[in-house]
Amino acid sequence: MPLKANEKQYWERYLEMRPADGCDVPHVTADYAGSSKDTDELLRAYLEGRKTAGSSFLEDYLTANDPIPQVGNYWILLASDGEPSCLLRTVKIKIYKFKDVTEEIAVAEGEGDCSVEYWRRVHAKSYTPHLKAWGIYDIEEATVITEFFRVVFH
Repeated sequence: MPLKANEKQYWERYLEMRPADGCDVPHVTADYAGSSKDTDELLRAYLEGRKTAGSSFLEDYLTANDPIPQVGNYWILLASDGEPSCLLRTVKIKIYKFKDVTEEIAVAEGEGDCSVEYWRRVHAKSYTPHLKAWGIYDIEEATVITEFFRVVFH
């Protein structure tokens, strides 16, 4: 989906200050973190360094025909009012089954008590309503993609 005018301006401001490295212009998207009720809380967690990762399901990307996350991608993180608030860059990706989530992932996501149990509970609650549409019949076998991010601009 193309960037909206305010997102494009934000991205262009970053490109102006970004050192010329000879690389092609990287992939950039703009979106909210989490649901509307926790967007600003998650944004603060990224900016404070408590949250350095986010997870989604591979089956969601495949069903929607969306590109699979890649190292080097950029994400303009939007505040609840739709305004760009920071720019994250994907620095690492881990792909694994839901049943195999590790403490490293739970801690990097920086939510709740940062335990695997908390991670499993909130992700199951969030994704369970969508499983059938994604062709998943056992959440334990769902494929999770965790992107690790670095804040590069705000």
